[in-house]
Amino acid sequence: MKKLALFICLMICINLTYSQIYKWIDSQGIVHFTDKPHEGAEKIKLPETQTYTPPKTPEEGTTENQKKEEQPTDEEKYTTLSIIQPENEATIRNNQGYIVVAVEVNPELSAGDMVQVIFDGAPMGDPQSNLVFQLNGVYRGSHSIGVQIVTPSGAVIKTSKTIQIFMHRPRVGMGKKK
Repeated sequence: MKKLALFICLMICINLTYSQIYKWIDSQGIVHFTDKPHEGAEKIKLPETQTYTPPKTPEEGTTENQKKEEQPTDEEKYTTLSIIQPENEATIRNNQGYIVVAVEVNPELSAGDMVQVIFDGAPMGDPQSNLVFQLNGVYRGSHSIGVQIVTPSGAVIKTSKTIQIFMHRPRVGMGKKK
């Protein structure tokens, strides 16, 4: 009996939510909205309610091979890998031999992947997930700089174009006084 009473109450509440809305203007020009018809009132038509349909989730029967096929290969994973600072053929004037290297990677690095700086053809320092590197103690002269994206196991995924820079140290030996 309680379930029947609850059902009837819910049906009445649902019916109340579907009432019509009316708009009318009184003699003083004030606009009124109501749920009861009034003389000279017009029915308001409401637009369709906005809905959302979530994207389909993968089926439970998806195999590992199908998941691997959907993921890009290592070569396709990164579309952009470039050195944005310093520019190619830049002359850097720094008595201490510091060079800041900034790297652009698109899309962002995946978990575990890191960037390795290649200085004069050899890896310099450890790979890191940070995209800004500081090279210290660079001797004057011409140098080549490149970067690589490497996996945790050390496999190279992508290599940037190598740039050429020129280190100009106007005065050698300006380091710390002894």
